[in-house]
Amino acid sequence: MEIIRDGTGNCYTTKVDSTNRLYTSSESFVVEEIKAKDGNGFILHGECHTAAAASGGLLYFKNTSATYDVYITRIYIDPHTLTEDYTIQQIFDTTRTSGTDIGSTGKINKNRVSGNVLEGDLYISDASADMTFSGGTQYHSFPVSSRSTIQRNMNGTNVISPGKSIAFQWTATDGTGTDGEVISLSVNLYRTLIEE
Repeated sequence: MEIIRDGTGNCYTTKVDSTNRLYTSSESFVVEEIKAKDGNGFILHGECHTAAAASGGLLYFKNTSATYDVYITRIYIDPHTLTEDYTIQQIFDTTRTSGTDIGSTGKINKNRVSGNVLEGDLYISDASADMTFSGGTQYHSFPVSSRSTIQRNMNGTNVISPGKSIAFQWTATDGTGTDGEVISLSVNLYRTLIEE
């Protein structure tokens, strides 16, 4: 019985026995791990600020690629010391007003030696510029409070197609937010070529 190696250096093998039955050896990986290994796993990250308003934007990402869909796997929300309680809303395809462009520093490839770059616009609300949103489809809302870490698993079910966007907004539960409170927001995602 001959053993056939796949030639990738990963030691995957297959063989055919005397009854022409095919045997394969393989490993199972989480898609996030594979995408990070092949240079297509990314993190969006920003130290986002609230404002003296009823609500405002935290982070906005628009997929500007013509060839890749972007899949969100999880988000991490880490509020610093907050004097107010807030809710965080996730919004698809909203219109952004203002904000600070952090596209050159806030899009991080998980594979630090990969040259792959995530195409997209990335803005946050920070000490330099508040950000607001209008329109779009809100599809999730959850509370956050001071120094509470929140992780939301999306399991790749939130797809940002070319030209589409996702945004994260805060709303003060008591009416008006406090200017300059910090909410650290990280979004894990990966990209996949659009099937022809």
